Amino acid sequence: MTTVLDSLAEKNEFPIVFIGSGISKRFLNDFPDWPTLLAEFWVKAGMQNFYGELNNVLSRVKSEYPEFNDREVEHEAYIQIGATLETTFNQRFNDGEILIEGFTSHDSFRTRLSPFKKAVANRFLSYSLRDGMEVEYESFVKMIRKTQIILTTNYDTFVEDSYNSLGTNQIKKFIGQKGFFTETFNYAELYKLHGCAQSPSDIVLAKEDYNKFDKNSVLISAKIISMMLTSPIIFMGYSLTDVNVRKIISDFSSSLSDAEVQLLEERLILLEWSEGEQGLVEEVLNDRDLGCKLKVIKTDNYGLVFDKISSVNQGVTPSEVRKYQHVIKQLIVDRGRKGSLNSLLVSPVQLEDIEERIGDGKLVVALGDTTYIFRMPDLVSYSYDYFFESDQLNTDIALRFIASQNKKSRLPFLKFTKDLNLDETNLHPFDKEKIKQRIAAFPDANVCIKTINSSYKVKVDTIEEIIEQKFKQDKEYDVIAYNSPRLDLDKLHDYIKEKLSIFRDGGARGIPTSLRRLITTYDLIINK
Repeated sequence: MTTVLDSLAEKNEFPIVFIGSGISKRFLNDFPDWPTLLAEFWVKAGMQNFYGELNNVLSRVKSEYPEFNDREVEHEAYIQIGATLETTFNQRFNDGEILIEGFTSHDSFRTRLSPFKKAVANRFLSYSLRDGMEVEYESFVKMIRKTQIILTTNYDTFVEDSYNSLGTNQIKKFIGQKGFFTETFNYAELYKLHGCAQSPSDIVLAKEDYNKFDKNSVLISAKIISMMLTSPIIFMGYSLTDVNVRKIISDFSSSLSDAEVQLLEERLILLEWSEGEQGLVEEVLNDRDLGCKLKVIKTDNYGLVFDKISSVNQGVTPSEVRKYQHVIKQLIVDRGRKGSLNSLLVSPVQLEDIEERIGDGKLVVALGDTTYIFRMPDLVSYSYDYFFESDQLNTDIALRFIASQNKKSRLPFLKFTKDLNLDETNLHPFDKEKIKQRIAAFPDANVCIKTINSSYKVKVDTIEEIIEQKFKQDKEYDVIAYNSPRLDLDKLHDYIKEKLSIFRDGGARGIPTSLRRLITTYDLIINK
């Protein structure tokens, strides 16, 4: 079944993604929802009967705010309970009845930091991945690397840690309201709207925090709306009953014309958990309170959703776009203010080092669309970056390198060609034909395995067993290649990384035939 996610991938647009607590709860052990967090600290503060008190507050809020719907009543009750809890918790901390690791009464006095917020921050500073989520988590990491901007109300650092676990390009994080009033590039940015465990003072939890936050809500909404106008928007880990999400959507839709609201339906997506559902069930929801329609994708197969979003490929990642924007701004705007500019010709791979070369010089860079300036990788750097530093390989450069190799030579290539229409690329027709011939020559891993010397076709179940036999290096590579379909792929990944690192760090430019056969076999297994 074709869904709005397929349309997003077809249009090849980086989305803006809102990530709620449901995502952290899905991946992490013992991750609390809002009432569970409050109940947990209610007990730590030595208080009794949390849910009884919550029921009393709910009744009081309904009476005081008759215009509130059930969602708003619940939200108001939580922030009022949060205020009561913070007052009692802080009092008992100051009386020495509660201890916080790494934080004393003197620290609280010196920093004017609420002990309650410090304790909540500590609660979210460490986490562990739930068993059995490794494969889906890998898809999640690839997905967030394809997002233009991420916004979250979560306190934990799961999103930024996951994003930064791959490659050298890191996400730029803005905590609380600070990021909304500074110059940004609108690529590879994370906005933590309600604070972060790494900055306890910015945590929004109790009623006073929300009151302060709401004072700037107009400006914050304007910033979010300006980002949302040009990109698809996906909400994941939130329910449609979430007051924060509803406010963002209603503010957004109310700022649009009738014609723009119609277009919004194809760009506003809510991912909703549906226990046991392995497909993607799409519904169109018309919510009058929100002032717009939106697409709802119901599933329990989040990995499939992540993979569809990850298929967006614009040749560079959002983190690379941010890096280039930052460097070009320094070169042209900041340096230009100092007077006349000298020309400097650089290749894309040199942009990482440009900041060190700028100094006090007066430089300008001209970028055109008819000439490519690039440095062709050697086989070792290409192979290492292909598997382990994917952000370092520009798709255009990778395709040109693949085309430059003998069409029957063994090298990993499938990642760059499996979802690609070669005829729509800028490659020369001769290069396109060479790559097509390579694809035809390597339909699966058996093509490589059948070329292994028959005496090396020893059936073994683990890499450890093969290494223990202390074969000569070439034979070890071939025995592993022969057994690769049945081996632990994570261990095979680590083995290949170790071997390629040796060649890369040693300055080698070539790779032995047997290792080339192994890495090509591995590529055809994991990317087929």
